[in-house]
Amino acid sequence: MPSSQQTVSEENAEFWDELCGSILARDLGITDHSSSSLRKYDEGYFEFYPYLSRHIPFPAMKGKVVLEVGLGFGSVAQRVAEAGAIYEGLDISRGPVAMVNHRFRTFGVKGQVVRGSILNAPFKDSSFDYVIAIGSYHHTGDLQGAVDESFRLLKSGGTLVMMVYNAYSYRRWLTALPSTIRYFVWRQFRWGENPTSTMRQRAAYDSNTKGKGAPHTDFVSRGHLRDLCRRFASFESVLENVVQEGPLKFFGRNTLLNAWPKCLGTDIYARAIK
Repeated sequence: MPSSQQTVSEENAEFWDELCGSILARDLGITDHSSSSLRKYDEGYFEFYPYLSRHIPFPAMKGKVVLEVGLGFGSVAQRVAEAGAIYEGLDISRGPVAMVNHRFRTFGVKGQVVRGSILNAPFKDSSFDYVIAIGSYHHTGDLQGAVDESFRLLKSGGTLVMMVYNAYSYRRWLTALPSTIRYFVWRQFRWGENPTSTMRQRAAYDSNTKGKGAPHTDFVSRGHLRDLCRRFASFESVLENVVQEGPLKFFGRNTLLNAWPKCLGTDIYARAIK
């Protein structure tokens, strides 16, 4: 692993040791990891992201071998395992691994969780029917490498379900206009280079409870993501998620989710089949 990539990975391991979702947990008034608190968190999580079940086919995963990359508070992990999947979890940080193991013990759910990087995943070729990566690959520092490793891990006909950040979302046009224009020029005319995100830009998407942004974040277009998945037999993507912020704070979240994401959503949800 190149030294610069090693640095990003080490910074990610430290940053994401605080569970992704800690701010949501705080907003929900959750102060412990009891079974009742975790259920309360999951209810709030899936209410805030109501479209997740459209992209992650939980019922279809029964009996399938599923790898989730990037575990956060473990809401997706638990739902996948409870659906009857043969669950494996992978995260670069200790905190999320400990959380999912705690959940499985607490609720009597079966699954295996290990610490490691998707850029060098500790699994054999063609091991999984599904790889799920919601909001993790754009932080690795090597999005192409993460996609390629997913391809290696999937069985023939297996499915990668992932979410990454949209380079052309309303938020990027409003808060990172120069970077968005540079990205557009780089993608459309192959002039210049892919702009690096700033700490302020990253913190607008992911910050810890101290307000510090994630160490690394890539923003890509749907076409760019399709190119990264060119080895897969099929690829499809849609946009999701609009947040009540800036000029949109006067609209209800349900209104925003029903009206805006098809053209300006912050997140790209993609499904690629090997």
